Amino acid sequence: MEKINDQELNEEMEQLSRPSSCQHAGWMPPGADDYDDEERVFGYDLDEHFLIPSRLSDKCTALVEAVNDFHFAMLNDTQRNNFYRKALERTVKPGDVVLEIGTGSGLLAMLAATAGAEHVYTIEANRHLAALARKIIQANGLQEKITVINKMSTNVHVGGDIPRHADILVSEILGTLLLGESALQFVADARHRLLKPNAAIIPCGGRQFISLVSSSELRQITSVQQWEGFDLHEFNALQDTVSLVFSKQYGFRFSSLAHELLLRKQTVCEVDFTRDGPGALGKHVIIPIVAEKDGVVDAILTFWEAYGDNEHSLVMSTEPEATRDNFARDMQWGQALQLIEDASVDATEPVPLHVHAGEQLNLVVRFSEDSAVMQFELKRAAS
Repeated sequence: MEKINDQELNEEMEQLSRPSSCQHAGWMPPGADDYDDEERVFGYDLDEHFLIPSRLSDKCTALVEAVNDFHFAMLNDTQRNNFYRKALERTVKPGDVVLEIGTGSGLLAMLAATAGAEHVYTIEANRHLAALARKIIQANGLQEKITVINKMSTNVHVGGDIPRHADILVSEILGTLLLGESALQFVADARHRLLKPNAAIIPCGGRQFISLVSSSELRQITSVQQWEGFDLHEFNALQDTVSLVFSKQYGFRFSSLAHELLLRKQTVCEVDFTRDGPGALGKHVIIPIVAEKDGVVDAILTFWEAYGDNEHSLVMSTEPEATRDNFARDMQWGQALQLIEDASVDATEPVPLHVHAGEQLNLVVRFSEDSAVMQFELKRAAS
């Protein structure tokens, strides 16, 4: 896998460390104070006579939608919360200063404080969430140990917003894709400017995985052939085999979908948050894989693992089997699917890709500039 060299990484970090009113050009947290849709308050698109509670009337639409889309599920993911509790209890030492990116409700900051941190500085980009976090922190009696900073983390500075470089960084800026919330950029910037050398980082790393999926049920909602003698297959010309779609967007939990895995689990990238930075994954990688079963590859399924310690003894996963009994996790992260066609055939509609057990294939993985988005292509290996 192509990696950028140290000089290139240092140049990127120098750019990130220069003061700016808005230094991060990639993914922005929904509802951040400088988010493009900030001026669109919740309910702007409703008729005037529709009721909007006053508690929501001054909040931006992006914030309210994000909180109701995944924050409540996230906060009720007991296994997630325990992952962070255990990682912090193992890592925090007396006298440590902890920095958090993305406080939300303030839960992780409170876990860090109760784990024994001398002080926690927690960053929140939305002023309404920052105010709520302060109220929650005070309600739990931890206001003397936690300071909430209402900024983007890329605009926070040592000596101004925090008194010294932090000993520990904790964050939960993971998406349905491991790096879907630009964690590489935010963590690398904090590591370069806001942390002590060799500071502990939670999570310290992770792996992105894929599976090859065959599913007649998935075909029922993503393609069409005929209905009672009417030939409809030309409609498949509009099938999207380009985009990754979250299982939640399809309206199902993947574990509830009848399917067969033609390849169970393949790593497509590994990330070390203590070392890697923007561009570390390169633009693309080609991974040789082998089909484990016969069948039609309908889609590529993505899921990930994040690690709470260097030994990988603390693991948080979105693999379907790991989330089968965790409804909240599937509703906040779930998995993602990209439909697959036989790209070697140039046709007016997608041609199914049939594979055989033992067949050698090449998986092409393309990464966006900030590594937050990926795209897949499946090719037969050259004979």
